[in-house]
Amino acid sequence: MGSLADFIEQYLRNILIQNKIIELQRRELAKMFRCAPSQINYVLETRFNLEHGYIVESKRGGGGYIRITPVSWRIESLPVLINELVPAEIGENEVVHLLERLVETNMIGVESAQLLLKLMVDVFADLEVTHADFLRAKFLKAMLMVLGSKSET
Repeated sequence: MGSLADFIEQYLRNILIQNKIIELQRRELAKMFRCAPSQINYVLETRFNLEHGYIVESKRGGGGYIRITPVSWRIESLPVLINELVPAEIGENEVVHLLERLVETNMIGVESAQLLLKLMVDVFADLEVTHADFLRAKFLKAMLMVLGSKSET
């Protein structure tokens, strides 16, 4: 038997299959599953984030809502997606995890990920860590823009 988080995730995924976009209230969902709203937050943060291929918009308060939208790798959405995926500074280990997620979600191919990882490690190997992490992030963002643009042609 799965956990409550698994049930909430499956419920939301089933709605997404039918509707493509979900808009609901956190409080109502928590009532439905007889849990605290923080449990809903946990599911959204760990299973419906950008790394898993979703954008979650949230407005808190009485009339607040949660909107879950699957991400598509389209040219017009690339700058926003890449800025959300890649922080201002990124270490080698973070690059590895990010590239793995991008491959898992079919946003980039295995060969592209391997090439990017090799570049991310070798090009910045001799730099001071803080400079390397900053430059690595800028370089990764630029390369992902190029890869994303090429996938559309």
